[in-house]
Amino acid sequence: MSLKKISEMTGISMSTVSRILRDPNHKCSSENVREKVLQAARKINYVPNDAARRLKTGGVEDPEIRYINILLTRMADEDNDPLFNEMLRLIEIEIRNNSCIVSSVWHRAEFSDDKFSMSENVENIVRGMYDNKEQHSDGLIIIGNCSAKVLKALKKREKNIVSINRNSTNYEVDEVLCDGRKIALSAISHLVKCGHRKIGYVGSCHNESRFEGYQSAQIKFQLETDIDYIYDTAPNEANGYSAMEYFMRLSDPPTGIYCANDIIAIGMLKCLNKRKARYYVPSIISSDDIEEAQYTSPMLTTVSLPKSDMVRLGLILLLERINGGHKTVSKLELEGTLVVRESCRSIAETQEPEYYI
Repeated sequence: MSLKKISEMTGISMSTVSRILRDPNHKCSSENVREKVLQAARKINYVPNDAARRLKTGGVEDPEIRYINILLTRMADEDNDPLFNEMLRLIEIEIRNNSCIVSSVWHRAEFSDDKFSMSENVENIVRGMYDNKEQHSDGLIIIGNCSAKVLKALKKREKNIVSINRNSTNYEVDEVLCDGRKIALSAISHLVKCGHRKIGYVGSCHNESRFEGYQSAQIKFQLETDIDYIYDTAPNEANGYSAMEYFMRLSDPPTGIYCANDIIAIGMLKCLNKRKARYYVPSIISSDDIEEAQYTSPMLTTVSLPKSDMVRLGLILLLERINGGHKTVSKLELEGTLVVRESCRSIAETQEPEYYI
């Protein structure tokens, strides 16, 4: 029994192994426990019992058993990215529940960097990824932004690719999209409704749809434009902390700030808490709706991504292409949902309570 095998490999109880492999929201004693189970499951090509029985009766040539690669492009192995970790858990469970096997999981944060793609021999890097594989693959799921040059190199190796992202591939491959431009417009619309006219942006600015949405909102709502309100940075908590320190030093800082993702916003809230900056308490809004967003204080207002639906529909689109269901490049677009919590207040209230986490 596969669950028993994973339990023996990891020293973790079968009940815990089962919950980790079936429930993406299961609370583990530590992330190390979860990762040990997931790595063991990948190593033995774990699938749920019904799919395992088909493997035994039909063999590896059974047309219902598909081997799927996963590529994450915003995190390296050692990085902790809550959104991508959650997306990875969701997609692995969805793959196994559809009688498929997770073939390889790659973390290549540099693939989202256009400058890296232009300066490096991307085709050699992609070739190396596949040369080191022991198993064949039937399809590839990309989670995150991927440069056009990398996509072209991947298409030489994979006939069936689907992208799950906020930045469109412009019909380079099949994709499930929650448009970053619309996410940013939704977030900034909420700040405008709260009376804010000086609105900052924190996140990547290069080839990023959420930044394009921020720029569009500036025009749409005729907001005060100031280059000092834009903080170009990679998405992590430490950079969010640094961004808030930067805004605190401005003589005329923004009263509202849109962060490209929640983890940046959490870093900013932590900075506000440590600095105890009663004289400057901006409204903060972001996007993703990771689990931590509801445990900050004040709780973080954010635009929630339909993560489960994005993953489920992405796999459906990929399997349909693998099985010959469609040949033209297809796009499914889903809407984000504004989740109003406590971190955004009206312009008249911005000086009242201090932030803490």
